Amino acid sequence: MLRHLFIFMIMAVVVSQATSQRFGIRAGLNYTKFDGPTEAGVNEKFSLANGFHFGVNYAYKFADKFSVKGELLYTQIGTKYAYEGQSYYKVPLGSAFIAKKGATNITMKVSNAYISIPVTVQWEVSKKLELFAGAYASFLIGPKGTGTMEFVHSKDSLFFQQGLIHNYYRDEARGFSNQFGPSVWVDGKVTRLAKDAGAYYNLTEGEKIGNLYRVFDFGLTGGANYFINKGFYFGLRYDIGLRDVTNDDVDFLRNSYDEVNNLGVKAKHFDTNVGIQASFGFRF
Repeated sequence: MLRHLFIFMIMAVVVSQATSQRFGIRAGLNYTKFDGPTEAGVNEKFSLANGFHFGVNYAYKFADKFSVKGELLYTQIGTKYAYEGQSYYKVPLGSAFIAKKGATNITMKVSNAYISIPVTVQWEVSKKLELFAGAYASFLIGPKGTGTMEFVHSKDSLFFQQGLIHNYYRDEARGFSNQFGPSVWVDGKVTRLAKDAGAYYNLTEGEKIGNLYRVFDFGLTGGANYFINKGFYFGLRYDIGLRDVTNDDVDFLRNSYDEVNNLGVKAKHFDTNVGIQASFGFRF
């Protein structure tokens, strides 16, 4: 009798532990942008860009209606960026640069890949609805950007269009795609520009102090899941970053320049990641 009772108690513990633990998967789309100050006197803006996410999760139910969930996600976070107005363009001449002020039009999309670890507390409002809130930590593994730029300097009749192909981890100072674009006449000399400029094409080795985007990010997250059946659900969540994702040492203003010392002016802007995730998930 005692042996049977002991076996029953062990089985009860195993069953209770199994019902309090859940594993799951989640995937869907991101709609994100950078949130931060813009330069005065020009038309500069950040707008929503799309990406995707997928990953696995584990939840432990510690009370009747509450559980804590941890996730491991691959997620693409970025922004659409537009700039129109006066700016400086540093034209490379040999081993030096000559800064020219003109009208610039830039459109580009930044897509930064992260490994993200959200931890949230879940509240089971009903069998269909679940609310959650918590925080996340993310690690940047693949920051990239693509776009185009047009520059016009009427005084020197300088006009050109340049592609922007940025790999913020791999690109070096003065780096480009190894294909030459237009030849331009600047201060009595002819120089050939890159067809597609790298992320740090207009920087000297001394100006490139690290990479533009920081490796570590963290912030708050919250949202709701609606269960279509016992395991399958649709979820929406809002993420707001709490850390400046840009490196101030490599983040320069476009509309300001130190002409006396021939150096860029650092922006010192606090840019954060914000956005919405729309997901389909399944828990086992």
